[in-house]
Amino acid sequence: MTVAQVKKEQHIVDHLLFCWQMEDLVRAANFDRDSLKEWAERQAEAEGTSPEEEVHWLLALADDLKASKAIEEGHSSQVQETMMELAHLHELLVGALVDAAYQEAYNEAKPLLDELTKRIQRDMHPVEKLSIGLYGWLVLRMKKTEVSAETESAMVGLRNWANELARGYLKIYFGKS
Repeated sequence: MTVAQVKKEQHIVDHLLFCWQMEDLVRAANFDRDSLKEWAERQAEAEGTSPEEEVHWLLALADDLKASKAIEEGHSSQVQETMMELAHLHELLVGALVDAAYQEAYNEAKPLLDELTKRIQRDMHPVEKLSIGLYGWLVLRMKKTEVSAETESAMVGLRNWANELARGYLKIYFGKS
């Protein structure tokens, strides 16, 4: 099992962010298969996963990025599918399934979504805004860039919503509650 598979079964939003991070890694390595293979093997050693499976997954992601014409920006088809899946799940959770906890978390995150909408200046689904907000925050933290207390506070709403989306995913796709 790969790190990506583990994340998908535990927290779909973490899985999506991990995939975005790996897409950036592939681009940073200029799609160099030897570098990616070496990185995947080190990842497997650190995570206790199968080196062969990690290498296969990362190289397949690189191939998918190329096939999707997402060499410099954009996402692989597998990542786009996950985002569409989550967008559909969101619509179910605020619509037909009427998940009160999900709806509450989503409503609490709406003010930050409105702020993101102003900054992004293009129309997109709320789940994509969620992902962009969380990924931006993740990148800042990885760079050890200071994040204001106001931003950290606002991120709580996004993280709570992401957790509810992940809970809904586990419930719908894996029958876990």
